[in-house]
Amino acid sequence: PVMMKAYLTMRRCQFDANCMMVTAALGSLALGEYDEAASVSFLFAISEFLEARATKKARRALSEIVSLRPDYANVIDPATGDIVIVPAENLPVGCRVSVRTGDKVPADGVVVEGNSSVDESSLTGEARPVEKHPGEEVSSGSINVGSTQLVIRTSSTVGDSALSRLIELIEEAQANTSETEKLVDSFAKKYTPFVLVTAFLLCTVPWYFGEEVGRYWSMNGLIFIIIACPCALTISTPVTYSAGLAATAKRGIIIKGGSRLECLGHVKTVVLDKTGTLTTGRFSLSHLEPVGGSKSRKEILRLLAIMEAPSSHPLSACLVSAAKDEGVVSSETVSALQHTILKGEGVTATVDDERVYVGNDRLFRRIGMYDIPKQYTDWAAEWSDEGGTVGYVGIEGAGIIGIYCVKDTIREEAHSVVSILHQGDVEVIMLTGDGEGAARSVGNQVGLDESCILSQLLPEDKLNYVSDLKGTSTERHPSLYGGKTLILMVGDGVNDAPALTAADVGVAMGEGAALAVEMSDVTLMDSNLTKLLFSMDIGAKVITTVKENIAFSIFVNLIAIILTCFGKMTLLWAIVSDVGTMLLVTLNGMKLLSPRTIAAIERKQDVVLPSRTKREKDGQRYENIDDGSGDLELV
Repeated sequence: PVMMKAYLTMRRCQFDANCMMVTAALGSLALGEYDEAASVSFLFAISEFLEARATKKARRALSEIVSLRPDYANVIDPATGDIVIVPAENLPVGCRVSVRTGDKVPADGVVVEGNSSVDESSLTGEARPVEKHPGEEVSSGSINVGSTQLVIRTSSTVGDSALSRLIELIEEAQANTSETEKLVDSFAKKYTPFVLVTAFLLCTVPWYFGEEVGRYWSMNGLIFIIIACPCALTISTPVTYSAGLAATAKRGIIIKGGSRLECLGHVKTVVLDKTGTLTTGRFSLSHLEPVGGSKSRKEILRLLAIMEAPSSHPLSACLVSAAKDEGVVSSETVSALQHTILKGEGVTATVDDERVYVGNDRLFRRIGMYDIPKQYTDWAAEWSDEGGTVGYVGIEGAGIIGIYCVKDTIREEAHSVVSILHQGDVEVIMLTGDGEGAARSVGNQVGLDESCILSQLLPEDKLNYVSDLKGTSTERHPSLYGGKTLILMVGDGVNDAPALTAADVGVAMGEGAALAVEMSDVTLMDSNLTKLLFSMDIGAKVITTVKENIAFSIFVNLIAIILTCFGKMTLLWAIVSDVGTMLLVTLNGMKLLSPRTIAAIERKQDVVLPSRTKREKDGQRYENIDDGSGDLELV
């Protein structure tokens, strides 16, 4: 196999480690050093086998996720109620599917019957099963691990499911190489000709000074070919990045390639959106007051439901839900015509031949409609200071007819994540389109200084701010030995997409808008901010590991070259040195997948949520909940 690989490589006018080893073996045979030739061939074959086994683990870790795609689905016939097995790729939207215990969910959908536990670890990295009840959403690729059958109604095809998007992101990640990988490959291509020329001179010129001198330096030339081979770097570097990508993917963090993983280790500033990032994005209506008496509370709720129904913003869903909770049902004959989203301000549409506006005070000031009694402005300021988001409802010609306030909840891990970032000398800034009061309230609760809280920003303001942070430099590729210089932006909405693209690293919350996920470099599938810390630590660990491998490889090669110059190196020890170095640096790269390394990274985070590690015992899966008891909980 080595001879064949060398032949195919040379046919492409290239020269790699296989070619070098074949050259060394043939050279030994020509010199009559049969033991040396056999040793070179045997040891290199062993190294190929061991290296393949080591690197296969990293690739298998990623391919395991790809293999989660379900092959078939148990569709319930609407006429007879019988189960019909169909290929998963032919599953239509809106059909009812039976998911029995142990079955994979074939496509994204909503539970319509049954209560059971679902394992979503393949998507989110969270080992604890999640209870699912009627009305709750389930994702393709998750597994029913409870004792009850679930019946779901599909909301997407297999090709448009969360699992398919995850697989696409992983395949894209495998195709993208980092700057360091490119640098190592470029170095090997330029370095190899130098090695060949030097070895050729060592194997030919000395023969003019006699046979004994020629044999001595020819052997040294063959030794030089082996010890100067850069295969330790060219093999271990991509393995290190693959291991890092696999470690994050198994925890529900999808990074689009080694270049983005490397950038995560060079972040100096983290910019966070507020709604859906620092907060959960699950709003509740806390206040609604009619203004002027022209419309009743229920009439205002009806208008809000009509206006917000077409919008995908979490705040819109809250207002529609609030109307339903109070028994307000909008007529099917009434709809919002010419519905338009006003970015950073609100929405406008025509309802019952009247032009209606719903949005923040910036919108109503711009259109000259912000004219309400002081009582209502005082309420708005008070609600905003309490952390609420204040909005208004207005009709053209009638002015503002209602004022409301919705409140969001802060993610329980947000304060700890910000604190740990500060401890790591990372600057943290919050950007939001909400009012100053709501922004200040959330910022103070998560531990941000007043100077790091920016409010009332339009999407283009966020874009400009991130661009200004980056500066005017057009070269933003991090240096392996450089410091932390890059800007990272975390967001979840359509409004965040431009800023995510402008940042050196864009991170999207998996529960956010599809556009934000598409435009980002990193996706946190379960929208847990602790995964941001994990990905940054893995990025830094990858950089450290690559540095260790480069330093160790250079050190060993220098020692071998010095010994060769003094005549203390043999061909056998040269191949042992080269193979040993290659295996050690490869295994060093693979340590990123080891439970010990992962546990060490997770201990550094020390977040609010208890850390969990899975164990296998007696064929059952357990979790060790780090609550100080050390007990195992069966899951």
